[in-house]
Amino acid sequence: MDSTTLLGLAGIGGTLLGAVVGAAGILGSARITSRAQATMDEQNARRQAYSACATALLARRDATAALLDLFKSDDFDQAAVQARLQEVDEQRDPVARAVGAVTIEGPYHVAHGAASAAKAIGLLSGRIRDWAAEVAGGRDRDELLGSQLQFALRDQGDAEEMLDAFTAGCRKVLRPTESDRPTRRGLLRRR
Repeated sequence: MDSTTLLGLAGIGGTLLGAVVGAAGILGSARITSRAQATMDEQNARRQAYSACATALLARRDATAALLDLFKSDDFDQAAVQARLQEVDEQRDPVARAVGAVTIEGPYHVAHGAASAAKAIGLLSGRIRDWAAEVAGGRDRDELLGSQLQFALRDQGDAEEMLDAFTAGCRKVLRPTESDRPTRRGLLRRR
């Protein structure tokens, strides 16, 4: 073999080696891109589930707080209480669906936080529902408030704490490198 043939074969070998190395790089890059896309898709699914759940929980919390305000109001109106109770009841299913989505998306501590917040809000709305039934049955509203308001306010505080824990858990999962920021307490609270 002469030097021109050897040089040509070396060129062909170099081209083949370059093609193999390039293909391996392209495959590795595709695998990394695919993994990054899967991670981004998972984050987006969690963000949507967490957002829908927080929105549903906050709406039910606000409706329940408005219901409690109606009971405390000097111009108490049984018909308005019944209308608000219906609104709170209509929000039960959307909250359950949203909590279910968070349970699927996880992780456990966020799912537990969502379920705990929903339960705390449900306890408060149940307490107020019982009050409405008692007042409709003839019990004096002022006497009821005098003996029971402290328990409702405790339930309301528990619901706020559970919502804070849930939203903090969501932020920690969605932004793991973010330093601790103040919770939403006071920012989204119904006034």
